[in-house]
Amino acid sequence: MITAPGNGSQVAGPTITVNYTAVGDLTGVDHVHFSLDGGPEIMDVDFDGVKVLSDVPPGDHVLTGVLVRADHVGIAGTDALPINFTVVAPDNTPPSVDVTAPADGATVAGTVELTATASDNVGVVGVQFLLDGVPVGAEDTTAPYTLSWDATTVANGQHTISARARDAAANTADATQITC
Repeated sequence: MITAPGNGSQVAGPTITVNYTAVGDLTGVDHVHFSLDGGPEIMDVDFDGVKVLSDVPPGDHVLTGVLVRADHVGIAGTDALPINFTVVAPDNTPPSVDVTAPADGATVAGTVELTATASDNVGVVGVQFLLDGVPVGAEDTTAPYTLSWDATTVANGQHTISARARDAAANTADATQITC
């Protein structure tokens, strides 16, 4: 039985990890054959384990497995159900982020609303504001990205404000710092 990838799942390629467990009567079983997209069989002698497939291209794929006797005859009724999955190209594109308030060079006091815009080719999952390079407040996971910051918690003088956007693939990008 193939336990991963899951049927109907999307997995990041090009390397795919197949988890499997042989079930049933294993008398006379010599090895397991896997086939990707009906291609050449890939043999594995373990009955429980992990098989790594390399260079699997993006797109839809079908993975099957069968227990095989030492005489190389498949054991009737042991074909694994086909597993349909989609390989997606890894997301290496970082998001983009800009601090939109306060304005660069602004004089601020009291409670200040920090705002940022962020976008990504797949989707932004959070924006963390930074004060003098240190995270301030909790990461905002919903647009519009805002934080009410109490400026009285820092000494008077110039400070830098930035924002860091994060996407689901853990790519990050920092906004250009503003000074206030």
